[in-house]
Amino acid sequence: MKKKKYWKDVLHAFTISFGRTLSIVFLLALGAMALTGLKVTGPNMQNTAQEYASKTKMADFYVTSDYGLTKTEKAELNKIKGVQVELANLTDVTIKHTNSAVRIFSVPKKMSLCTLISGRMPKNDAEIVLGPSLQKKYRVGDKIVFSKDKAKFLRKNAYTVVGFAKSADIWDNSTMGSSSAGTGELKGYAFASEKAFDSAFYTIGRIRFDNLSNHPYYTDDYDKKADDDQRLLKNKLQKIGQTRLEHLKAQPLAKIERTKQKLSELKENIEQAKRNGVPALMIARQQERYDQGMSSVRASENKLSQMKKPTYTIDDRKSIAGSDGYGTYKNATTSISAVGNVFPVVLYLVAALVTLTTMTRFVDEERLNAGLFRALGYTKRQVISKFVIYGFVTSMSGTFIGILVGNFFLSPMISDIVSKTTVVGSEKIGFYWSYTLLTVAAALISSVLPALLVATRNLGEEPAHLMLPKPPASGSKILLEKIAFLWQKLSFTQKVTARNIFRYKQRMLMTIFGVAGSVALLFSGLGIQTSVSGVSKRQFGQIIKYDMLVFNDSRKSASQKAKSEQLLARKARAQENVMLKSVHGKNDSSLFVFPDGNINSFVDLRERKGGQKIPLGNSGAVFSEKFANLCGVKKGDSVKLKINGKKVRVKVSGVAEMYAGHFIYMTKAYYEKATHDSYQSNVTIVRLKDQDVKNVENTAADFIKLPDVYNVSQNTSLIRQLASIVDSLQMVMVILTVLSVLLAIVILYNLTNINVAERIRELSTVKVLGFHNREVTLYIYRETIVLSFVGIVSGLFFGQIMHKIILEMIGSDYIMFDPSVPLRIYLIPVAAIVFILFVLGCFVNRKLKQIDMLEALKSVD
Repeated sequence: MKKKKYWKDVLHAFTISFGRTLSIVFLLALGAMALTGLKVTGPNMQNTAQEYASKTKMADFYVTSDYGLTKTEKAELNKIKGVQVELANLTDVTIKHTNSAVRIFSVPKKMSLCTLISGRMPKNDAEIVLGPSLQKKYRVGDKIVFSKDKAKFLRKNAYTVVGFAKSADIWDNSTMGSSSAGTGELKGYAFASEKAFDSAFYTIGRIRFDNLSNHPYYTDDYDKKADDDQRLLKNKLQKIGQTRLEHLKAQPLAKIERTKQKLSELKENIEQAKRNGVPALMIARQQERYDQGMSSVRASENKLSQMKKPTYTIDDRKSIAGSDGYGTYKNATTSISAVGNVFPVVLYLVAALVTLTTMTRFVDEERLNAGLFRALGYTKRQVISKFVIYGFVTSMSGTFIGILVGNFFLSPMISDIVSKTTVVGSEKIGFYWSYTLLTVAAALISSVLPALLVATRNLGEEPAHLMLPKPPASGSKILLEKIAFLWQKLSFTQKVTARNIFRYKQRMLMTIFGVAGSVALLFSGLGIQTSVSGVSKRQFGQIIKYDMLVFNDSRKSASQKAKSEQLLARKARAQENVMLKSVHGKNDSSLFVFPDGNINSFVDLRERKGGQKIPLGNSGAVFSEKFANLCGVKKGDSVKLKINGKKVRVKVSGVAEMYAGHFIYMTKAYYEKATHDSYQSNVTIVRLKDQDVKNVENTAADFIKLPDVYNVSQNTSLIRQLASIVDSLQMVMVILTVLSVLLAIVILYNLTNINVAERIRELSTVKVLGFHNREVTLYIYRETIVLSFVGIVSGLFFGQIMHKIILEMIGSDYIMFDPSVPLRIYLIPVAAIVFILFVLGCFVNRKLKQIDMLEALKSVD
C-alpha cells in the first residue's frame, strides 16, 4: 500500500502541471533534435559519398599530357608499388545545331566506373550512354548527333542512346565545369565504346593508390597520404618524360639516319660520276637532289632538337575538370558539421538553465507533500528520487523524440537540400553511439542533475519544517535607490518592479540568459543567411564587371585574328588585352597583369570596410581579401610567391573585397620589375554590351568557334557553383532559425508561468487593494519586459560573436562570406521577442482574470 501510494504520487507529479512537463519535454526535444540532426548529417553524407566513391572505384589522380599518353607511360607508372593505372579517352563536342557542350568519355573498365541508371552500356561504336542532365531531352532509342567539326576525335558523329549513367568523376549535374566546346561550360557528359574514338594516343590516365583505399576521402589522413603520393607521381613522370621524348624521337631519328645513308650513297655516286666524265648537266641534277635532301635532313634535325619533354599535369579529385560538385559537396558537409559544433551547444545551455529554474519551482511546489511523505516514514532518498524520476522521464522522453526526429527527419532533410543535384544519391542513415550518448548525457545534465541538486538542497530539512510554507524571497535595498534624484522620479509600480527584479535573482538570470540565448541563435541564423546570400550578388554584380575571358592563340595569323576583333567590336562594351598567370603555393591564385592601371571598367578594387577605392599602381600588387588572409599579409607587407616557376617577392599595395576565388592584380610595369620577365598578353578580358546570361553563353560559343581562340572562361559557372552552396546553407539556417523561435516561445512561456505561480498570493493582494486587471498584469509582467530587454541587448552582442565564429567555420579556402550584417538582422530578433512577449502578455492577463484571488489569499499554515 505504501509503495503504491508513493508511485501514485510520482505519477501525479507529471499530470498536476502538464504544461510544465510538456515544456521540459519540448525543450529537451529541441536540443536533442538540433544536436543529433546536425551532428549526424555530416558523417551520414560523408559515408554516403565514400560508399559511392568506393563502389565506383573513383580514381585518386588524373594525368594528362600535351603529347597525349601511351602505353609507355602506363608501363612505367605500373612499376610504382601499389599503383593501378588505366588509360582512357575523352573529348568535348557540341550537340548539332546547339551550343550545348558534352564531354564524351570512353567507358571505364577498372576505375571511375560509371553507374547505370537505366538501359544498358554501349556494345559497339555506334551506341552511347548519356549522363543524368540529358535525361529530360533524350530517351533510350533516340538518336543524338554532334557537330562534325567538334567530333574530330570520334569515328562517328551520330549515336543511338542505349542508356543513362552517372559518372564517378563529375558529382554535380548542374555545375559540371568548363569545356573547350560550346559555350565553354559543360551541359552534360556521355560514355561511348573505346572503339568510338579515333586517336593514336590516350587523353587521360586515371590512377589509384592502394594506400589510399582504406582512408575515407574526407579525412586528414587521406589528404596527407595523397600529397605524398602526388609528389611520388610527379617525380616518376619527370623521369618518364625523358623516356617518352626518346621514344618520340626514335622513329624520326631512324628515318633521318636512313635518309643520310641514302644521301651518302648519292654523294659517292656524284663523285664517281665526276671521275667518269659524266656530263655536267646530269651531275648538276644529282647535286640538286643531294642539296635538297641535306636541307631536309638539317630541318628535321633542327625540329627534333627543339622538341621538349612532354609536360604532364597531375590533378586530384578536387582539381580535375568537372570537380566542382566534389568540392561543393565536401565543403557543405564540413560546414554543416561546423554549425553542429556551435548551435546545439548554445541551445542546450539555455535549455539547462531554464530547466534548472523549472525544477526549482517544482520542488518548492512539492515542499508540503515532501514533508508529509517524510512524516509518514518515507526516507529522504525516496522523496528526492521522485524529482529525479520526474527529471529523468521528462528529459529522456524529449531526448528520445529529438533523437528520432533529428536522425530520421532533420538530417535527411538537410542532406537532400545539399545533394539534390549530385550523383551521390540520398543520405544513408547511420547510427552513431557517440552522438546518441552525448545527447543523452546533455539531457541528464540539463534535467536530471538540476532535479537532484535542487531537491537535495531544498528538501534536506526536518519534516516539520518542510510542512511549513517556504518564506518568500526577502527584499533588499538596491543600487538604484542610492541614486536619489533618479529614484524619486520613479512611480510606485516602477519602484516595485526594480526591487522585484533583484529580489528573485535566479529567475532574473534565467530570463536574461534564456532570452539572450534565443536572440543570439536567431541573430546568428539570420545573419548567416544574409552573409551567404549576398556573396554572389556583391562579387558578380558590383565587384567583377567583366563577363568572360577569351584565351588567344598567339600563333595564329593576322587574318585569323581579324574575325575575333570584329566580334569584339560588335559585342564588347569594354575590352583589354591582359596577361593571366597562375601563381602557385599553398593556395593557388590567378594573377591578372594589366598594361596600365586602367582596371575600373572590369574590376572594382575597393576595401570591404568603408568601400574605399584601391588604385592599381606601379609600386605593388592588389590582393583579394581571402588570399591575403591565407598568406597572412596586409597592406604594406611583402610576400614570396611562385610565378613562372621561380619565387618572387611581391609587395601588397592593397587588399580588395572579394568573396570567391583568389586574385592578384598588377600593372605591366610592376610585373616586369618584380619578376624580371617580359610582359606578354594572352587573354582578352571582355565586358559585353548585353550582360544577359543567355547572351553571354551565346557570345562565348561564338568566340570558341574562332580559329585564334582556344578557350573561353565565363563567370556563369562560378555563379552557379556559389548559388548551389548558398542555397544549401540558407535552407539549413532557415531550419535553425525556426528552432530558435520555438526555443524563445517555450522559454518565455515557461518563465512567465513560473513567475505567476510563485507570486500568486502577492498578485491577489495587489488586486484586493484595488488594482485593475491590466495593472495587475503589468505589475508582474513589467519585470519580464525589462529583463527581456536586457536579454535582447545581450543576445545581439553574443549573436555577433556566434555569427563570426560560424562564418569562419563554414568558409572554405576559396570562399569568404560577407561578415557585414544589415540593420534588419538586428531588428527581426527584437521584433520576434516583442511579439512573443505581447502574445504571452495577453495570455497572462487572461489567466490572472480567471484566478480566484480570495482563494489564493487563504493561509496555507
